[in-house]
Amino acid sequence: MTSNTYHHGDLRKNLIENGLVLLNKEGIDGFSLRKVAALCGVSHTAPYRHFKNKEELIHEIAQEVWRSFSSALADAVNAYPENPKLQIIEMGKRYVQFLVEKPEYLSFIFMSDSAIPIQVSKTGIHSQVDAFNVFSESAKNYFHAASIDPAVHKEKTLLMWSMVHGMALLVAKKNLIYQGDYMELIENMLVQYLD
Repeated sequence: MTSNTYHHGDLRKNLIENGLVLLNKEGIDGFSLRKVAALCGVSHTAPYRHFKNKEELIHEIAQEVWRSFSSALADAVNAYPENPKLQIIEMGKRYVQFLVEKPEYLSFIFMSDSAIPIQVSKTGIHSQVDAFNVFSESAKNYFHAASIDPAVHKEKTLLMWSMVHGMALLVAKKNLIYQGDYMELIENMLVQYLD
């Protein structure tokens, strides 16, 4: 074990953070508690004080990633509790900002075996991911306030989510070179769509 000492809780957090890095780099097949321990600079038995096996650590990584992403979008709703249009615009900006600032989360959420699909049916649209459901609920509230035909709510919700998701990928992967503030660009795109 290295000279790094961990106080209660610090190692667990470090295992989750480094586990995410390892998952993105090597995938589930290349993932092991021993490798995560090495990244943390601790003995190969240290992770077992917090997780009984690699599956439990992977589950905790997924929970942390989705919780953080959902929280970022929920904060946008809380910032504008009475204005679903501003909620959508702010969520779009926070969506992009979150994934640009945390590229390891982007890879895990949308480009790994841990991706959770959005389900579209004749009766509605939903996901097991709170982040999408928060966005969808604000969109529904906006559509209702703007008297938009309920028959097109699913498509419009998916269109906005896809637009923001696409921009997040373009900006995070540096496939879009924009001379201005990309947050302002996202805001302007959503304003144009919603007006």
